[in-house]
Amino acid sequence: MSQKVVIERVRLRGAAPYLGMCKIDDGGYAPFYSENPDVVMDWLCDAWRCRYNQLRSRRQKWDREKEGLVPVGRDTDMRTDRQVREECSWLAAVPAMVLQSPNRIENTDWWAANKRRKTLKKKGQNPGSMPRFKEKHGKRMFVCWYNNGANARYRQLNKHHGEVVITGQNPGKYKLDGQPCRWELHIRVRVSQRIRAYTSVGVHWDDRTLVFINEPLPVERRVTGAMVGIDRGVKHTLALSDGTFQDLPHKRLKKIDKRIRSLQKSQARRVNMSGKTMKEYRKNPSKTYKRVQKEIGILHRKAHNIINDWQQKTTTRLVRDYDIISMENLQLSDMTKKAKKKEDPNNPKRYLPNGQAAKRGLNRSMRAASLGGISQKLEYKTQLSMTNRLVLINPAYTSQTCSECHYCAKENRKSQADFQCEQCGMSMNADVNAAINILQRGYEHLLGVDDAQRVITEQDTRPANRGKSASARTRKTPT
Repeated sequence: MSQKVVIERVRLRGAAPYLGMCKIDDGGYAPFYSENPDVVMDWLCDAWRCRYNQLRSRRQKWDREKEGLVPVGRDTDMRTDRQVREECSWLAAVPAMVLQSPNRIENTDWWAANKRRKTLKKKGQNPGSMPRFKEKHGKRMFVCWYNNGANARYRQLNKHHGEVVITGQNPGKYKLDGQPCRWELHIRVRVSQRIRAYTSVGVHWDDRTLVFINEPLPVERRVTGAMVGIDRGVKHTLALSDGTFQDLPHKRLKKIDKRIRSLQKSQARRVNMSGKTMKEYRKNPSKTYKRVQKEIGILHRKAHNIINDWQQKTTTRLVRDYDIISMENLQLSDMTKKAKKKEDPNNPKRYLPNGQAAKRGLNRSMRAASLGGISQKLEYKTQLSMTNRLVLINPAYTSQTCSECHYCAKENRKSQADFQCEQCGMSMNADVNAAINILQRGYEHLLGVDDAQRVITEQDTRPANRGKSASARTRKTPT
């Protein structure tokens, strides 16, 4: 968890950092220095990515025949930090706390992915790919350890501003005459709250944001005795069992999405007019293509920030107001898969309509809503609060079961929004009806009246109770 702030400007003080050897006109090489803060930030991002990829090259994977292990890259780099400083001139002046950080981060990424793949395989789900090398044209970023004040020190300037100071020094043999060897990078940031104790900072240069890695604060709340069931969907992002709805700012997101589609169409026209394939065109794109592609990336980040901000505020409000929160344990990756192909028995190599056109729009809406982020945020916030509980239940038939008489039939669901029971005639919004059923199943699970039984789980997770009517797993910080 972390605190994210916006970078306002970067200033360089002290010596001009040594960035490596540069080729000159006569074919030789000369040391290159820069006093431009933007150039120095780019250099730190490239250096961090380079060291990360050097460490990643040591990893191994199974070959295609599953007979033996082979390196993930072409060449394996076993050099230490000291050796790469001596042999790679562009890494010589990188601060130690920056050069050492990829070691732990790469190791954590690799084993976390291994654990995730193992867990998903047991569940019969798609395990996904292993972490790959950092791309040269990917997002530029670097991490610097704080290490009890050894580097990346923060100081408050005023109520809404502060700065992070990253220090470094040039090697002795590359020290310029009349200049000190030490340099300081002052990153001014805009803050909205007190910065808590942190272990490291992550600089995301493309986004102009800086992240303090620290422990999150628990939500301040009082025991209310209230319970709520939540149904996630596309029409209404969240439908609560009390009859209220919590929706994303769809108007703002649709406006951004419309602009993104327009720009993507113009990019496709540029590729078609060039007579090249997309892969060939991207190797040597035009300046206009690069500029528009950058604008598309900015719009995607803007939409992501809007969704994340809404989810953070909404989940905090739910954790503050309710002691027990019941939610469906949805397998979102399975729900957004493509529809299966239907072969035409009368015409070989032809296919019958399978509803993929309609499902494509639904999949797009579900991915845009980022429904999985809601359960993730509720999970860690309820763990921190220690006074409430999140229950994830089996979603089967919650949308077809009457919340009054519990009669279950497909015909009860008249449309996406309307629910009318065929037996008792009760009528209400379909999403609210599902939310009431979700709350009922979660409550039955907590009372232990749902025939729940113990199941084997991962060693580092609490055993979950899974039953016939409520395949539920609870999340609560142990006391």
